[in-house]
Amino acid sequence: MQPKPVEIEVNVSKVVRAKRWIVLRMLSRIEDFPKFMPNVESNNVLETLEDGAITEWNVVFDGIPIHWYERDTFDFSNFAISFQAIKGDLTEFEGRWQLKQNPNGTEVQLSVRAVVGIPGIDQLVSGKLRETIVRNFQLMLDSIDARITATRYASFKRGGRRDILGFGIIGHPYNLRHLVRYLKLLKPNFEMPTEEFLSKIYEMVPSYKMYDIKEFTSQTGKKTHGCFIVSTFIPDMLSIGLDRVFQKVIEACKVAEANEVGIVSLGGFTSIAGEKFGKEISQAVNVPVTTGNTFTVAMAIEGVRRACELMEVNLSDATAVVIGGTGDIGSACTRILAEKVKRIIITGRTPENLRLVGSELERAGSTKIGMSLDNNQAVEEADIVIAAASTTQSILDVSRIKSGAIVCDIGYPKNISYTEQKRDDILIFSGGLTQMPQEIDLGFDIGLPSPRVMYGCFAEAIVLDLESRYESFSFGKGKITKENVQLVSEMGKRHGFQLAPFYWGNRLISETDIGMIRKNKRAMAR
Repeated sequence: MQPKPVEIEVNVSKVVRAKRWIVLRMLSRIEDFPKFMPNVESNNVLETLEDGAITEWNVVFDGIPIHWYERDTFDFSNFAISFQAIKGDLTEFEGRWQLKQNPNGTEVQLSVRAVVGIPGIDQLVSGKLRETIVRNFQLMLDSIDARITATRYASFKRGGRRDILGFGIIGHPYNLRHLVRYLKLLKPNFEMPTEEFLSKIYEMVPSYKMYDIKEFTSQTGKKTHGCFIVSTFIPDMLSIGLDRVFQKVIEACKVAEANEVGIVSLGGFTSIAGEKFGKEISQAVNVPVTTGNTFTVAMAIEGVRRACELMEVNLSDATAVVIGGTGDIGSACTRILAEKVKRIIITGRTPENLRLVGSELERAGSTKIGMSLDNNQAVEEADIVIAAASTTQSILDVSRIKSGAIVCDIGYPKNISYTEQKRDDILIFSGGLTQMPQEIDLGFDIGLPSPRVMYGCFAEAIVLDLESRYESFSFGKGKITKENVQLVSEMGKRHGFQLAPFYWGNRLISETDIGMIRKNKRAMAR
């Protein structure tokens, strides 16, 4: 008895953010298929028909060369394309593309039926061949989507599109406890598994849009909109490597592109990928990306200046210490402060990086420069401390800080200002924060003391969007300039973004609190 041929049936679908006629046009351009499917070695239109074409295909599936001729039928009125092999290596091969309207664009549905037709062999290889066909057609749909997105953003950058607007903010949980808080918000009786299990599972979750900011209004009256995107990693997982963080950032930027925003900002540790892989990110995504670090620096410097006024510290006669002074934000703060203070000390983890930043400052010749690998020793002399190191580990023994000092904590997560302190003779505040012209509810506590307060890195994307400056304003380590800090500060003020009130953790620091700190400072000095 002759064995029955094994049929391979495949159904693949994807929603592409484009109109049906655009997708149909791409699918009907058969000669472009090698651009979408790398395994298509060649395809030729042998004959053009009134309703389609006769084509020849040479394809390699997992090292297996397959050759066939097919009849392609275009049903443009119903947004469908059918194909059927008329001769070739496979006994049967046929399928149909069907395009359906979707609220987010076009749902592309593909159904394929194939028969290998080699007795005794097709049963052994049909499962593997099916997996290969699914993978390759999914790759094709992803490639079509990517090509449409790239074309759309290329037109946008030339000023040819007005439908790409708004901002995207990319954030992430700042530690494992923060992630668990979010999970308990979704399920109050959630029971924590082992940290190792949760971290690995969370690493597998793709980045996603968490919240739509439907309307944001500048004090000028200009309106925009945006979305908050979660990049699914936490700083505790940095052992997965910066390359994996890079992939997570790219993934989150693709979510922003799917939401057709004009600019996206990298918050928290994602900005590290922006600093290290700036060029690679710009090549891998279409949407303009900014780390937001310039506006963070602007708010940090403004916070230090204001704190000096309140604490009666003469800035021009002060010694400043920048912890993490070799990083992007820390080195920018150092360069700007070096023109304002009497002496500046930078700390870092590696002597080589310290020497590089120190040499740059010495060439500028604006102030006395000190360098240290010991944070605690450095702050003993400081009137001003800027904690710019982004780390989940403790970076400073607060008891070593000089009485009357100002401590601006701009690291992520906040390493000092959210830690309970017993000192009542120093001013510690969360730096790099801005107060916005309106509240934003992101649907979850992201570690801010008020819905009107925002991280400077997040706010930069909103400011740039309001200014219609769709560009990588802050990108690449060491490229923040004094001029751009001043520029973004002025742009922010124009739209109602100003220095946030001082907070010690979630507690607002009142004028009474500052008066008491000044009083205790004087008492300690006697």
